[in-house]
Amino acid sequence: MDCINLSLSQLRSLIGEPVSHRGSACHVIEVLADGPSLVLQDARDTELQDNQYGEPGRRVPRTYVVPLLDDTGADIHPEFARLGLLACD
Repeated sequence: MDCINLSLSQLRSLIGEPVSHRGSACHVIEVLADGPSLVLQDARDTELQDNQYGEPGRRVPRTYVVPLLDDTGADIHPEFARLGLLACD
């Protein structure tokens, strides 16, 4: 699989995969077409979610957005590479 030319369907096949992101156990929950990027959900850590009035409401799993490509669009983003989802030669 070419590491740069991934289709959205190939990225979507990663949904549900467990990954380690910055030392936290996470799993892939969504693929954003813009970018493209993966959305990861922390399996253990939660944060307070504010309600519509800005008051703390409930605890929800922490999420992270990890882009596939770097700022130049020519290389895999280092954060994505560290997830270990692709075997690039």
